[in-house]
Amino acid sequence: MNKKETNIIVSRIEQWNSRLQGLFIEDRVSLSAKFARSKNAVPFSEKNKLKYKPITKGKSWGKEWDSAWFCLSGNLKKEWRGKKIIADLDFSGEGLVYDSKGKEIQGITNASIWDQNFARTRVLVPKTCIKNNEVEIWVETAANSLFGIFVDVDPEQDNPKRHGTFDAKVETIDLGIFREDIWHLYLDVRILLGLIEKLEEDSTQRLRIINSLNQAVIAFRDDQKDANASRKILSAELNKRASSSELKVAAVGHAHIDTGWLWPVKETIRKCARTFTTQLDLIDRYPDYVFGASMPQHYQFMKDFYPSIFKRIKAAVKKGQWELQGGMWVEADCNLISGESMVRQLLYGKIFFKKEFGVDVDNLWLPDVFGYSAALPQILKKAEINYFLTQKISWNQFNDFPFQTFNWRGIDGTEILTHFPPENSYNSELDTKFLMPAQKTFKEKDKLNEFMSLFGVGDGGGGPKPENIELGKRLKNLEGAPKVSFDHAKNFFKRLNRKKNQLETWVGELYLELHRGTLTTHGLVKKQNRKLENKLKAVEFLWSNCDLKNYPHGDLDGAWKKLMINQFHDIIPGSSINLVYKNTHKEYEDIHKVCDNLLNKSAAFLFKKDKTSFTLVNSLSYNFRGVVKIPKNCKGYQIISDDGVDIPTQQVNNDIVCFIELEPFSFKTFSKGQKEKNKTVSKSDLILENNYVKYEFHKDGSLKYAYDKELKLNFLKSNGNILSL
Repeated sequence: MNKKETNIIVSRIEQWNSRLQGLFIEDRVSLSAKFARSKNAVPFSEKNKLKYKPITKGKSWGKEWDSAWFCLSGNLKKEWRGKKIIADLDFSGEGLVYDSKGKEIQGITNASIWDQNFARTRVLVPKTCIKNNEVEIWVETAANSLFGIFVDVDPEQDNPKRHGTFDAKVETIDLGIFREDIWHLYLDVRILLGLIEKLEEDSTQRLRIINSLNQAVIAFRDDQKDANASRKILSAELNKRASSSELKVAAVGHAHIDTGWLWPVKETIRKCARTFTTQLDLIDRYPDYVFGASMPQHYQFMKDFYPSIFKRIKAAVKKGQWELQGGMWVEADCNLISGESMVRQLLYGKIFFKKEFGVDVDNLWLPDVFGYSAALPQILKKAEINYFLTQKISWNQFNDFPFQTFNWRGIDGTEILTHFPPENSYNSELDTKFLMPAQKTFKEKDKLNEFMSLFGVGDGGGGPKPENIELGKRLKNLEGAPKVSFDHAKNFFKRLNRKKNQLETWVGELYLELHRGTLTTHGLVKKQNRKLENKLKAVEFLWSNCDLKNYPHGDLDGAWKKLMINQFHDIIPGSSINLVYKNTHKEYEDIHKVCDNLLNKSAAFLFKKDKTSFTLVNSLSYNFRGVVKIPKNCKGYQIISDDGVDIPTQQVNNDIVCFIELEPFSFKTFSKGQKEKNKTVSKSDLILENNYVKYEFHKDGSLKYAYDKELKLNFLKSNGNILSL
């Protein structure tokens, strides 16, 4: 075959494989549906309080951010008995499918604008949804897609659709027989098409695959009822074994779920429920499959709002098919938050996993954070975190980062073993099209024989689909492709640790040359975060000086968790939608109120009211030197510190101020002494003067006179401090 003939055949194979996807469901029938809409999510236990009305395909059921409950019903055909029954459900947005008893079955989502392969509409109907040949399925739906709602890129300020729109319709509510044989044929072809795309054009293996696929097309055309005939033809190529030089892939099922981004945090709670339910179902169906998820806050959501899901996760962790990843409470920004906040993220995260699951997580899992402070390695090591994973630096705008697996050295010399999965994505489909380029470009392939793949739908959630797991199984040992096995990240890191002395070292910050503006966008969010970091520290310092039996554990715990969730890497940098920040600012005000209340309460324990004295507290870890206002009843009196020093005072407008020095983490009491003999002198002259210098200003702020008393010299020949543009 010449090149032109080959391309024609390959194009025909691709079209055939695309058509196979439309044959997965056979003998379709539509389900009857009734629904009840609500502005906010309603739990399963309260769904019957809503008012339901019938709805059919093509009809609209809600607008942006609406919720609804659907009850779907229908009868099974007699000829379906003993066959796999599947529901094809598409409500334009997202949803969580339940049986009539309230057990969560699977999450569903409409196709994404990012990738059509992200869609998840097929649900294998469990026996719990079938009674006396009748099917009953419940679905809680959301009028938003995997990536939020539809928003114009640059809307006008007065545009009523400025913050987005969404029209949710009933697209598909069908029932039918699942043609598993055709589905498996499609996956066989997909693997081989990936090889055709990535192998050299004149490769013997590539040409033989094309010939084999062409024969499979002919066999299927002759008898569409017998997909196994085509699969048998393809098995010759799929059974060829990989060479010993092919790299190994530790495949970790993953669903990076943004805690807030193109949707509010309250929607993240339901995204977690959909994702985790789907993955629990896959764990039951595939005993070798391993799924992992980070962020204790997401698990806390399940514990609070979906306790049955949380219970099932605990069982999956115990079984070894669910991996707890990442030590931080959320996948937090690592540029803007303080070192204390980084410590708290790790402290709260590790404690949660240890308390709830008995697992001590030893890796930091931040695949999507916008750069990493050089202070992190030291903080991580002291938190007993030994490994770090991200892939974000591969998104650099200009410079290609030199390593993918290396020792990262921080500012104090501490080193953390670091891995960047070479697919440069946390949304891998575990396909030849993803893994073969990764093997080719893996920068440490001369030293290391394996890399990690994070596969599954991320950002908006969902995780791996059955297709991804099946593709991985086909790549266990296939000629021309890396060798895939499902594994835990912790096992991969332990194997990698044995070779860390062979790896290069990167010193200092991991700077991301992308997503600029994260230090300035939504400045008030950043300002409030810093104020609250300092305020919480002050509250804790004061209460640590009280009797610890009164320590407000619960209030501080809640305040820190609210602050930490808003340190998520799409919230504090300013990359989320307006709806997210409405909630953020409300939560900041809540934290301020908690802190103010606790500050007042601590004062009642620590101090006694005394009109003749006042106490200043330095909750900082360094010396304070500065001017402070003192009580008005001290006006005209000497101010004496508790070590007997007379502190000079000065009146500024209506306030009495003095210059104070306080040691770190200290209290100092000042008493009202004798009446001052010197009268207060008011001057309207614009003069600054001490024992050494004298400066005189004009009313416009320009400097008229700059006199050095020791040298007896005026340094100005003409006006100074002149502001010009």
